This record gives sequence, C-alpha cells and structure tokens, in this order.
Amino acid sequence: MIKRLLILSLCLTWTSSAQEAPSKIVRFLPLGELPPFKQIIGTDRRKQGEYPKGSMPPEGTVLMTEPGEGTPLGLRLKTFTKSFKIKASTKGVEIYEGGKVAGEPWFKSRFPAQKQALFVLCKDNATMTWDKPQLKVLPEDLRSFPAGQIRLANLSDRGVAVIIGDEKAFAVKAGEVILKPMKAGEVPVKLAVQDASGAWRTILQNNLTMSKKGRMHAFFYKAQTTDAKKTPVKFFSKLEGL
Repeated sequence: MIKRLLILSLCLTWTSSAQEAPSKIVRFLPLGELPPFKQIIGTDRRKQGEYPKGSMPPEGTVLMTEPGEGTPLGLRLKTFTKSFKIKASTKGVEIYEGGKVAGEPWFKSRFPAQKQALFVLCKDNATMTWDKPQLKVLPEDLRSFPAGQIRLANLSDRGVAVIIGDEKAFAVKAGEVILKPMKAGEVPVKLAVQDASGAWRTILQNNLTMSKKGRMHAFFYKAQTTDAKKTPVKFFSKLEGL
C-alpha cells in the first residue's frame, strides 16, 4: 500500500512539473534623447545638473525574474540589454526602481505571447515623459524575424515614408511594424515624414549595411523637440549578427 502511494505521489509531482508554464526570455531597448544639458557652476567646478523627473528612464532599475526576486537591469538609451529569463510564476513583466523589488513597479506588462521577445520602450507620445512609457513588444525568434530582413517598428505618432534600395516607396503607419527583405552589403535608404505644416522632412538619406547572416532592427520614435523647423520623428537602427 505504501509503495503504491509513493508511486502515485511521484507521478503527480512529475505531472505538475511537466505542466508548468515555460519561462520567457526577454530583453529591453529604451529609445529617446538626452534632455537639454543643464550646467551648474559651483565654487570650484562645473557639473551636470540633475535631469528633470520623467525626462529619463529611472536609475537603479530591477527586473523581477521570479516572485519577490529581481536582477539589475541598467536601462540605457539606444542600448539593448542582455537577455533575461523570467519564470512563469511571476505572472508578468515588472520593472522596479531603487535597486530592489519593492513597492509599486515603474513598469508593468503582461507576459508576451512569444517565448522570446524584445520590449521596446520610449516616452509616451502624449506626455513626452518616462513616467508611463510607451511599449512595443516584438518577437525575437528567427522564424518571426529571420536573417536578411529589416524590421521597421514605428512608435511615433505619425506615418513615415520609406524607400529601400530600388524598391517602391511604402509607408509605415504610426504603431505599425513591417518586415522587409534587405540585400547584403550597403543599401541606400531614404526616410521622410510630414511635419505639422504638411511639408515633407527627410529623417535619413544614407546607406545602411546588412551582413549576409544578419538582421536589421529599425525604429521610429517621436522627437522631444517642439521646434517646427526640426524633424518631428527620430530614427534608430542596429544590425544584429546571427
């Protein structure tokens, strides 16, 4: 009898373990610009003043990787973080300030549908602060984003016109993500956007270099400028070898 109970217990333990949801693998990319330089002149030296609250991602960020436990995240503008494994038992993606998992999270999101995902963050288009950042979640697996492709993700509030090589021009609408094939080598790329007056302004007119076994990340996000003479959308790209 005891032997049968022991076998049953082991079977139940194995079944529970087998049914446990898999962990998620995520990394992060914060996009944006540095706030205007503010210099403080002291008695003996000059130094950079503190950035206004909400003008930059918070310092000392920690990603909760399992319930109650966190790992330093270190968000830096236009820099991909390393990949992190988050246990399914955490129930979501949460980032905390102050170097520890405590209090309310600065950022909170549901788990991505994909096992591997890139979380792209930027200032909210309406408030232009980092208090409640805007989010775009993109799959990272090679089936969704294979080599030889450029992925254009538009986090800005307006559409962007794109010409890649000798291909026809196409638009990437606000909030849209488009995947396009891109030849290896230097490829001419032209990007333009309409400003508030309706005039077209060039964001980029240059060559982007694609490797034979690489894929190109490309992002559009809202510029923090209020100057009508300046381009209202910024562009950032990064070649990733596979």
